[in-house]
Amino acid sequence: MALGHDDIARMTTPLWEQAKQAIDAGDTAKGTQLIDAAAARWRGLQEYSINWVTSLLSFIGRELGEGAVEDALRRFGDEFVQARREVGEWDALPAEQRARVIAGAMVANFGSCDVEEDDEKITLSFRCGTGGRLIDEGRYGTEGYLVLREPGGRTFQREELPVYCAHCSINNEIQPVERGRTPTTVEEPPRAPGEPCVHHVYRDPSRLPDDVYLRIGKQPPDRPT
Repeated sequence: MALGHDDIARMTTPLWEQAKQAIDAGDTAKGTQLIDAAAARWRGLQEYSINWVTSLLSFIGRELGEGAVEDALRRFGDEFVQARREVGEWDALPAEQRARVIAGAMVANFGSCDVEEDDEKITLSFRCGTGGRLIDEGRYGTEGYLVLREPGGRTFQREELPVYCAHCSINNEIQPVERGRTPTTVEEPPRAPGEPCVHHVYRDPSRLPDDVYLRIGKQPPDRPT
């Protein structure tokens, strides 16, 4: 049976565009249904992508060593992340704005977020929809994805760090510091299933605690007393 015009239109039109069309036509129920379907489809593609990335990083680490995982993530940081991070002066933005950007990205990645504030920082606690999800699903271990076990900057000096979470240390903290900036965010990835991924957004990035630098293998900058 040949495909009809309506079938081809549905196949070749993104669900969110179909949702807009339904809402414009006054059918909000159908529009809502299509938005939910688009989100479910994106969730499936996200699951595919995070497992693809984590499988590749695990293979690199097991075949070439944990240092090669860092090399691969550094290359990614140089070729893709750096240009995104150098749009505007991230450190000069108010902490509230930086926190909104980080929370928005994590929530868009199917995470949930709790927010706490004090005079020093804003703390975002996520049920992470990517790396944390892999931890919660028990995807790591001898028969699963690689756990990094060489303490150093890329593991936040921990004896264990799930390999997917290494982009947090390398791309979000180590590389910005090496480029003369401060960490994009100060992160504490989960240590066990069910734990949140915690991000600290400091109000004054020039006065981060010394431990923030030491845990990623960097010396704290000289600061006026």
